[in-house]
Amino acid sequence: MQDKKSIIIFSAEGEILDNIALAAGEFGDVSVSDGLTEKHFDIVFVNTPLGKEFGLDLAAFAEKLGSGVIVAASSKHCGEITKRIGGKSIFVLPRPLSKAVLTQVLRFVALSCDKQNELKEKNAALESKLKDVKLVDRAKCVLVEYLRISEADAHRQIQKRAMDMRLPQVEVARDILKTYEM
Repeated sequence: MQDKKSIIIFSAEGEILDNIALAAGEFGDVSVSDGLTEKHFDIVFVNTPLGKEFGLDLAAFAEKLGSGVIVAASSKHCGEITKRIGGKSIFVLPRPLSKAVLTQVLRFVALSCDKQNELKEKNAALESKLKDVKLVDRAKCVLVEYLRISEADAHRQIQKRAMDMRLPQVEVARDILKTYEM
């Protein structure tokens, strides 16, 4: 686990809160709520049912926002809940909860949140690189079209200009596109 996680517990039952908060405290800052909040949390723990609603919509919403989600329910409802949440990344726990199981699940969800965030960062970096490559390729095509040179010559021209001006090729490509595409 890279760092402490922000954890929120949604529950209508008071007695279970102390046990969950005690176990969760080892992993991060714990908040308790009985309704929606504006703040993003790394881990959302939903102790079902939540008063007027069961809590699965809240769990699905939190999962969509990128939080790790744990749903605790009576053991007779766990199978039905697992079917209802389908392919979502929501961990369903049967009650009663032991501290050891809760600790292991929190550790697992925290680690999977870290891994998911790491993959998102790598994906964003790859998308940025791909965007830059496409931009350079578009600039090459513009040079081929307007200067009537080969693609290899266009590539060398972009490389040379980038080295001479001490700029990344993507900056040279942007300049070329500004010049020729109006």
